[in-house]
Amino acid sequence: MRKLRFVLLAVVLALIAIPTIVQADPWSAIDSGYAITTNHFGEVIIPPPIPPLEAKVGILTELFDSLDVYEVRVDLRDPDDNVVDSATIAAAAFSDGTSPKGAPIKYAWTGPLAPASWVVGDYSVKAYFFAEDGKELAQTEDLTAMRATTVMVVPEIPIGTVAILLTMLASLAIFTRKRY
Repeated sequence: MRKLRFVLLAVVLALIAIPTIVQADPWSAIDSGYAITTNHFGEVIIPPPIPPLEAKVGILTELFDSLDVYEVRVDLRDPDDNVVDSATIAAAAFSDGTSPKGAPIKYAWTGPLAPASWVVGDYSVKAYFFAEDGKELAQTEDLTAMRATTVMVVPEIPIGTVAILLTMLASLAIFTRKRY
């Protein structure tokens, strides 16, 4: 009986700890140079989103100044990777700030991004940095705009997650009961 209590305690503690471990911070990439996220990152949204979908673009200040960034184009891509809306941010629109680790950065928000029609699925945003002569300086990695994903894949509906947990706990209880 003591072992069963210990196992149940371990499972409960693991369930409490796991969500905090896998929670992604989309803005943590800024310390590698560039970052982009949205005001709906990690959320399943019902279009049109309220508030409207906007993207936040950031770059380390030293890179921003040394590359002489002229403008940034942000594309909103649908689940089929088609560009469905775009916004341009002038260099003058960037503000000074600091990254989560304390590095000096420049950042700016786009205006609302909205495709002509919404389809169900994961949308993404991508930023392109340009110099004054139109030369592309850098691209950020695609980030999921509507929904965060982790390496721990679980069903996308809460009922599925609850069913998996209950099945695991029931299996553990049956195994423990048969053993003793």
